[in-house]
Amino acid sequence: MTPRDNSYYDLIKYGFANETYQEFVDNYLSTLHNGRKTDGFEWDSDIQIDFTYHQIQAELGLNTMPTYVDIDSPAVYKHHEGFELSSGTIPRAKHGYALNEKILREEMIFAQRTGRFSTNLSQKMRDLAFDHTSKLIGGNYNGLTYQRDRMVSTGTFTLNAANNPSGIKDITFGAKIPDTNRTILTTTARWFTNDTNAEGATSDPIRNLKDQVYNLKKKGVAAMHFEVDYLTFRRAIEHSKIRTAIALNIYPLADANNIAPLAAVLDESVVKTKLEGIIGCAIKVIDNIVAVEKFDKVAGKVVKDQIRSFEPNVWVLVPDGKLGTIKAVEPIVVPDPAARFAWFDGGRTVLKQWYDTRTNTQYIESELTALVVPDKPQYMTYLTVA
Repeated sequence: MTPRDNSYYDLIKYGFANETYQEFVDNYLSTLHNGRKTDGFEWDSDIQIDFTYHQIQAELGLNTMPTYVDIDSPAVYKHHEGFELSSGTIPRAKHGYALNEKILREEMIFAQRTGRFSTNLSQKMRDLAFDHTSKLIGGNYNGLTYQRDRMVSTGTFTLNAANNPSGIKDITFGAKIPDTNRTILTTTARWFTNDTNAEGATSDPIRNLKDQVYNLKKKGVAAMHFEVDYLTFRRAIEHSKIRTAIALNIYPLADANNIAPLAAVLDESVVKTKLEGIIGCAIKVIDNIVAVEKFDKVAGKVVKDQIRSFEPNVWVLVPDGKLGTIKAVEPIVVPDPAARFAWFDGGRTVLKQWYDTRTNTQYIESELTALVVPDKPQYMTYLTVA
């Protein structure tokens, strides 16, 4: 008679063969490191022990000139850059999968009838472990992308019913953007005054964008770029004054009566390149979409809502290069003989595979405590256009 102890129901072990869970993750999932889209923000080299983060305002990192002194004078020491703007608590993100019950049940039935598991059990369990683990890591990265885009496009990251329906709500993490860095166009100066793309009578998109660039350069920023949501960008490049300016740039000798028809047929890539040249600044179009699971009471089922991560109707001008760091807390793992553990992201993410003897169910979970924290808020400027 086949013994029915815990190890008998631990089917996932067949997917790992002779490997540990850590070896499985290292061998098959290491390339997922490249899937994180947090431009301007890399992992903070210091993995924290506690949950408190400190937002340190950094300067541009320019190497200052030496101080000229007389021959016998001592050296003048440099100041350490930055001072603390704010502090707070880093949020913890957790999610997991219960292993596909249908597959587990089929294997149990097969074993009861034949006295052994199916010949392809190892491959099925390996595929299952890979699929669930990779989706958890990918979900973590989508969460960091969302954090990054909210911090950049609004200066805040808020947990609410829309983006965190099953977790904590009404908590905001702010980047301390100076109020003077925000320009909000009003009345007829808005590029569009309604959802049907009615243009503001006194709107001047080219001048608005040029002013943003000029003002940031006055603060000492040499290299910069705009960031804007894809839908906002697509709407903006249909503005008649942008189209006309680009058409005149390409066809300076064209008859005035032909400018409008020429502007109407410009290719999107040409419009973007020419607009960058006219305003003297690169434009980075953000088209990130994340999904959130929530229970739909009307439909009576769990649905996935899609959310565009970058704020609409705003053009954000930021310095090129580093904008901040991703601060993370070292996960603590309590030894558990019924669990397997693996670490990812340089020890910042812990993956746990465990078996519940009460429900005869196997689970894979992920835990990551991390927050995207800008360190150059004084150089991030915002233009709200509609």
